[in-house]
Amino acid sequence: MFHTIARINLSTLAENMDVVRERLPYGTKVLFAVKSDGYGHGIEAVSRTAEEAGIDYLGATTVEEGGEIRAAGVKLPILLLGPILPTEIHTALKLDLTPFISDLESARLVARFARRMKKRATVQVNVDTGMGRFVVRAERAADFTAQLVKLDDIKVEGVFSHLSFAEAESPEARAHSLWQIERFDTVLAALDEAGVLPPLRHIGNSAAVIQYLDRVISAPLNMVRIGTMLYGYPEVERPWTNALRPIATLSAQVISLKDLSPGDCVGYDCAYRTTRAQRIAVISIGYGCGLPPSLSNRGKVWLRGGYAPVVGKVCLDHTIIDVTDVAGVTIGDSVEIFGPDNPADRLADMADLSVCQLLVPALRGASVRRYD
Repeated sequence: MFHTIARINLSTLAENMDVVRERLPYGTKVLFAVKSDGYGHGIEAVSRTAEEAGIDYLGATTVEEGGEIRAAGVKLPILLLGPILPTEIHTALKLDLTPFISDLESARLVARFARRMKKRATVQVNVDTGMGRFVVRAERAADFTAQLVKLDDIKVEGVFSHLSFAEAESPEARAHSLWQIERFDTVLAALDEAGVLPPLRHIGNSAAVIQYLDRVISAPLNMVRIGTMLYGYPEVERPWTNALRPIATLSAQVISLKDLSPGDCVGYDCAYRTTRAQRIAVISIGYGCGLPPSLSNRGKVWLRGGYAPVVGKVCLDHTIIDVTDVAGVTIGDSVEIFGPDNPADRLADMADLSVCQLLVPALRGASVRRYD
């Protein structure tokens, strides 16, 4: 049976965690984003590694993801970074998940469920400083939080916001990010003045920790949310980020070989024609397994010590590569889609995607996932 195989190095993940924490002041809490199945790396395994490594908090998107983490035996606090439905509140509280709150009606409903369950629900407030998603407007945040803390069955544990352009380095994007941080600082000052400043305050994600470290960890900010960087792909490069290493390798197999003559068609719609006598290989991965169709006629993979370009259109289950200049290719050979010799961020550039847009569907589409 032919497979696409994702190999995840959990030791490297733990090492990346150490690299990042060395950059942070003592006492700064770290939330590790494990949403979308741990960015495709496997939510249970990466969550267990995070707990063993001393990470403070996990970030998931759905109640279902929270349930998977709890089923793996992980007891770390979990912040839900996506909204929950009224029908999910009971399960969320039973699993000790922390939803964010952005309106009083939802807050009162959470409080009623908590009262019936004889527990106090822990929540965080999501403040809009310029993202415009799910959130409480900045100018209403202090009044809103003051009303939340009056609910006996709710504990307001944190307040946070999201940056729109954290990874962008243009002057305009940097100005917007700094404006958002300043706006959040104003919100925190208003919360403090009103006597309702929660224990956890955070706005910095992976890229912001690289670009604006002093601004996103300065008091009263005391937590950062790290995702992509811990998986080995800093979205912004600095000398210290060279110590971070990708934790995933995705491989497929050569399942067919064929010699073609000059002018022969390759693949659907004859999207590629050979320009000389060429040897092509079919490999066991396509867009049905998460390989982006935009790699058609532009991507490269690695096998037997050399790069082989993608030729023709990426198919549902298969992709065709040109192995004319790669000696000794045989059926069954392992092909590195991305990994140490063909980094995922480089492949993502070829596909005109962010590295997350490549990683998540490709890793989730792997038929086998192995952990080291």
